[in-house]
Amino acid sequence: MSRFIFAICIILGLALSAKASNFSLYPGFQNRDGIIEMTTDKGLVVEIVVRCNRNEDGQVRAGVMTYSKVERLFCSSKNRCGRDGDRALRDTCG
Repeated sequence: MSRFIFAICIILGLALSAKASNFSLYPGFQNRDGIIEMTTDKGLVVEIVVRCNRNEDGQVRAGVMTYSKVERLFCSSKNRCGRDGDRALRDTCG
């Protein structure tokens, strides 16, 4: 899961440096086995679409979590927030 935190840091760095108000990255197109499908910078909040798992047919079950730039918190889809991105990922996909 530390790979997830590393990927989030890179994506947040790119998103924070963008001047657009809504800026989206799609790392899932480049890495079919990656955890992060898409990120969208919405100003104070970054929306993160994650791949939870893939079934035998190749279909992906996804989840949505957020990162608050001001509070520096990751929030799962169950609205549980904390500083640990891995925990928010497990809570979103669990």
